[in-house]
Amino acid sequence: MRFFLVLLLVLSISPLASASDEPSPPLWEWGLGLGYIRYSDYPSSDEYSDLMLPFPTFQYRGEYLRADDREGGRAYLFKSNTWSLEFSGGGRLPLDSTKNLAREGMENLPLVLDGGPQLVWSSGGTWEFQLAPFLSAAAYGTYIRQNGMRFKAQVIYRWESYARGPFSSPIYISGTTALEMNAASQEYMKTYFEVDPMFATASRTAYNAQAGFLNNNLSYYQRFSSGRFSLYLGASVSDYTWSANRSSPLHRSDLNVGYGVGMIYQFGESARPSVAPEDTQGVINRYRQQRHERLIPID
Repeated sequence: MRFFLVLLLVLSISPLASASDEPSPPLWEWGLGLGYIRYSDYPSSDEYSDLMLPFPTFQYRGEYLRADDREGGRAYLFKSNTWSLEFSGGGRLPLDSTKNLAREGMENLPLVLDGGPQLVWSSGGTWEFQLAPFLSAAAYGTYIRQNGMRFKAQVIYRWESYARGPFSSPIYISGTTALEMNAASQEYMKTYFEVDPMFATASRTAYNAQAGFLNNNLSYYQRFSSGRFSLYLGASVSDYTWSANRSSPLHRSDLNVGYGVGMIYQFGESARPSVAPEDTQGVINRYRQQRHERLIPID
């Protein structure tokens, strides 16, 4: 932690320049990383889990598909100057219920994955508004079941800058602030808030989960990159005060706070540069363009 504080101090006194000075990143790159995260066991839980592990990384910045540490993962279906229709998603890690007092004696929580179309309005890559209805799936080992739907509305602000660090080494800095609101179907809510009568106890009454509002979430993420090395810091605060299932005995806290830190070293990259964000397009755009070209006779 002392290293991170020193790094932030150094960056704060370095003269900043425009992020446009940064060379174009490669089309793809791969590396290895090490990360640590602390997160709530489930939405509105008052208990937390810690996870630290090494992982491989692969980033791709193509014309239709983007998966990197700035925009996350998204596949463009349709794209204009300000609007785009994309495929995106999210998820939540599983939980061994024996390690959570509120869920003791209940079945384990599954790995939950959400995905679907996402409508995005963007203003020059700085401000972004996202609206998405995600289908959800719950994985219990090799068994996968449909898990209802999650509805997301999110406002994002991104900024970038360029600095001179120790020994005049260039450092690229970017930050993302996001405010997100989530609602979900009854089937989705059952996964986290339902208490079947067979699992009811004197301190955990039976409860039927309801569809409705889930939470507000405020998050901040920052990246520092120099050469082949990148450092990531992030934190989030989720508010469940208005949750439709606040009366559930499994709702144990109105506030969840999570944070994480990670580092990545890039081992390889393509010689070809990435497609600039303003040059990306959707598969529907490409289909319409090809169809138009076939209809126009060539002399």
